[in-house]
Amino acid sequence: MIPAAGVDAGLLERRRRLAFRSAVIALLIAAGGFPLGLAIGGSENRDTAGGAVLFAAIAGAIASPWIVRGWQSFMRRRMIAAAVAGRSDIRHIDGESQGAMSQQALSTDAFSLAAFRDSGLVEPFVSAGVNHILTGDAHGVPFAIAEINLMDAKGYRMFGGVLASFRLARPRPGLTIVKRDRGMLGNLLAHAGSPIERLPLEDPAFESVFEVYGTDQVGGRVILTTTMLERLKSLDHVASAHGFACAFLEEHLLISFRGMSWRCPAWRILRPVDTWIQEYAAWLGSLVDLPVEIVQTLNLTVPSAPAATAFAPTVRSAVPVGSGSGEVFTSGFWRLVGEGGMALIQIASGSLFGGVALFGAWYGVKEGYSSQMFWYFWGLISAGIVYGIYAIASGLREVGRLAWRWNAPLRTLKTK
Repeated sequence: MIPAAGVDAGLLERRRRLAFRSAVIALLIAAGGFPLGLAIGGSENRDTAGGAVLFAAIAGAIASPWIVRGWQSFMRRRMIAAAVAGRSDIRHIDGESQGAMSQQALSTDAFSLAAFRDSGLVEPFVSAGVNHILTGDAHGVPFAIAEINLMDAKGYRMFGGVLASFRLARPRPGLTIVKRDRGMLGNLLAHAGSPIERLPLEDPAFESVFEVYGTDQVGGRVILTTTMLERLKSLDHVASAHGFACAFLEEHLLISFRGMSWRCPAWRILRPVDTWIQEYAAWLGSLVDLPVEIVQTLNLTVPSAPAATAFAPTVRSAVPVGSGSGEVFTSGFWRLVGEGGMALIQIASGSLFGGVALFGAWYGVKEGYSSQMFWYFWGLISAGIVYGIYAIASGLREVGRLAWRWNAPLRTLKTK
């Protein structure tokens, strides 16, 4: 197989072998070190040696996956370079070392990060951490694609994956959203309480794949022709993301690939680089080429004259952009702990004190309290019951608010 343009396949193969051998050695040390360390013992010197062996085994168990992860990060930059090599229409920006350029690339006519807050594709966010960006002008279509994390005001991650934006030649007033079909119950839960209307598709074949919503029924049907839906289906197939969704908003085609990462899978360390590097680079390039074809198809469709005349671009504020590295304790689990943990503590506290107060009330009704302590005990019981009701109600309210907006951008979408 011919290596991807601009990539030294020999260097990458040597790096893969070095990482693979190092990871295997570390894993063998861990596998053999634990039973050997536990077997050594019986004297002070032997206990010391056994402890050293156990320490080496622990170090090997930690080092092995991190060696593989480091190789994945190394290869991610090389794969992006492979996708860019030989294409003057694509430029790569490293979010870790080119912060100023990242901020600029995500607030242009081609890519407005703030537009995603109004798109119904992601939950409302405050800031972003970007890993890598592909940007440029492909066949006359300005674009930018970012591997990115979106955070809320507390720094917890609302979205992790890839966001893409492509500039349309003709603005499309209103908002049209295309999402993967989640089944009857899933669609109902995703759309419950949303201000945007469902837009039925006329083709049953696409109804089983996509669910469409829009603020303009007529404009949405103009956009979603059979050809357009076929191209969207092809993009969904190639992306293989956990959650493909796109939106046509004013001057942009906005695309969300939740869960997508440009880091190559860990299992690829088992295979020689020249057996998959070209395929991987072509996959990254297809994330540019397929949406460009969608935009080119849409550019041939002229919006209605009244809609085009009434269009006025929305002015949006810039979003702070930082590096995607070093975001510790920001994942969905930590967001659940950080935002829902205090609410659960409130519920537990209310249940505890309220339960003790109810037990005291039951005891007072059954056995009675002395006249000297009557008002004292019943005052404490009343306060405990009131606190329990308040704490449980307050905690349930916060848990309900979190559940309402959790991964449900349609419910938090604000339409004009």
